[in-house]
Amino acid sequence: MKHAKFTKILMCLTTALAITFTVGAAGACSVKTNHPEARITYKFNGKEYDVTYTLYRNMYPHTVQHFIELANAELYNGIVIHDYQTNDWITGGYSYDEKVYATHSESVSLMSEYFEEHSKEDAYMQLFNEGKLSASVYGNYKFDGKDNMIYDEESVLPTVMGEFYNNIRQEIDNGKLTQEYGCLKMFYYSKETTKKVYVTPTKNETIMADYKNNCATSLFALQTGTSSTYGENNYTVFAKLKSTKEFDNLVDAVRNYIRDNHGGTASEFYNLTEARVDNYENFSDKIEADKGTSVSFNAPKAPIIIKTVKITKY
Repeated sequence: MKHAKFTKILMCLTTALAITFTVGAAGACSVKTNHPEARITYKFNGKEYDVTYTLYRNMYPHTVQHFIELANAELYNGIVIHDYQTNDWITGGYSYDEKVYATHSESVSLMSEYFEEHSKEDAYMQLFNEGKLSASVYGNYKFDGKDNMIYDEESVLPTVMGEFYNNIRQEIDNGKLTQEYGCLKMFYYSKETTKKVYVTPTKNETIMADYKNNCATSLFALQTGTSSTYGENNYTVFAKLKSTKEFDNLVDAVRNYIRDNHGGTASEFYNLTEARVDNYENFSDKIEADKGTSVSFNAPKAPIIIKTVKITKY
């Protein structure tokens, strides 16, 4: 009996080594694993697809934490794929309204109006202003008593740092994630600004970096091909499919729909429209170029919907 009890204790201690314990503001203990999991429920053409992802907190802690916070705040529930690219579907920025989408989706001008009216930027900024998003990007710095540069808490920005080599100039331990079919990437629209910010790769480290690479908010991309123009050197790949089956079914359903309804011509599946993005941009040194800039979307006529994003393992 003593041997069995010792074995049980040893197993518990071994499991504990693989996870991180943190104490929240309320004093409650929470458990954070190296690899949380998320379940995204997609809906297309009347059918739902539950797809499970493994998130890589051990490599990309800021990006994963940001994604989890937005998912827990339900910002991602009831959104739509707004840009259908050949190898990437971009989402995270616009809510889905069934009636309005149905009446607007066949018109270029009406879809532009749709995006203007269904942007998630207001909801995102509300979360930031309420202090519900963890900070990792700052507009200024200061020095501690030992002449070490540290971030200025008062200059926190509503963005998340880009955890990729071209930005912070460091390799991720144990090998970085590479872009592959089904992966999730934090996404942002390019900026012209040359302004610098201060980011925190680790708890005790503050470094200067380009704002244009640290301006991500709520957008993310789903890679649907084996390659992508949005590579891991500029867009953080932070999650992989746990199983490809349901994602395959979703991608096949969209492709079959295009085949059956548009003769296999993908360009007939969407309308090329425009919308203003980054309307709350307030840090750039090129306000006119970066704030509310117009971006072209390949907006699907038949909506690809994200019903829910749920964190199933922390």
